Amino acid sequence: MKPLLEINNLHVSFNTYNGEVQAVRGVNLHLNKGEALAIVGESGSGKSVTAQSLVRLIPSPPGLIKQGEVLFDGRDLTQVSEKEMFKIRGSEIGMIFQDPMTSLNPTMTVGKQIMEGLMWHQGYGKAQALQKAVDMLRLVGIPNPEKRVHQYPHQYSGGMRQRAMIAIALACNPKILIADEPTTALDVTIQAQILELMKELQEKMETAIILITHDLGVVAEMAQRVAVMYGGKVVETGTVEDIFYRPRHPYTWGLIQSMPRLDQKREEDLIPIPGSPPDLLDPPKGCPFADRCPHAMQICHEEMPEWTNVSDVHRVTCWLEHPDAPPVEREEPRVNIVSR
Repeated sequence: MKPLLEINNLHVSFNTYNGEVQAVRGVNLHLNKGEALAIVGESGSGKSVTAQSLVRLIPSPPGLIKQGEVLFDGRDLTQVSEKEMFKIRGSEIGMIFQDPMTSLNPTMTVGKQIMEGLMWHQGYGKAQALQKAVDMLRLVGIPNPEKRVHQYPHQYSGGMRQRAMIAIALACNPKILIADEPTTALDVTIQAQILELMKELQEKMETAIILITHDLGVVAEMAQRVAVMYGGKVVETGTVEDIFYRPRHPYTWGLIQSMPRLDQKREEDLIPIPGSPPDLLDPPKGCPFADRCPHAMQICHEEMPEWTNVSDVHRVTCWLEHPDAPPVEREEPRVNIVSR
């Protein structure tokens, strides 16, 4: 089956006073219809820049898609006109941004913000769009939607604003939903409700989801496949079970080991990853994780490793996979996830 979305050799940079920040460096990913793909990694790893590049929301200048292609239904989104891209955003690809308070327009009612996309992209009349907006608020669990549709964002709680963002993103029934940290700044009860809502809507509407997050608990709850990013590159991809139970890249091991666990009794049991992410003004020639990796060899600093296929769906780029590499004892991950 041909993927719904293919990202091939994507490079994105930002020109600053200090020089060129190479935020995304040769990312290759794909997304199948109805699938949930999580992109994980530390802040600054390139997750959000990759997601925003898919719908050309990188401000230019200073941002620039320097190389690569984003194939969606046979079209390269890096090459289509801005007019055509405007039609695709919202109608075929929806996006939930990190902070709903700053993403929602404070001067417009929530209903009007849902209606806007319906009238632009679907040709709805005002009365029809208003009824659809009420239906969408009801679908995402907003109580008394007939009243709430006429209220402003500041009259909504944090969880309700996030639900309203989901309603806006899904109003035109897009084929792909990009969710950038959809549970940031929400308490754990509301987080669980938002994740459950997204799963239900994905099943009902068969929407493919790209989930951008640093929260591995959210990944275990939502995703089928995971891409691990570091230093602007994808360093490992696989199923949720592969990444949580059979991680091959030392950075992925570090992420798993730094997760809090239910059986953890002391804060000291958390194992942080020492060091800092690489400076993307002057990115390393070799593996971006080499300076922080306890198993790094000389070649790790000098040359980026090729991809190794661990299985049909599990791939990693690490010199430890080379047949001449010294054996490394991998600690068994101590996690517990529920497979979807």
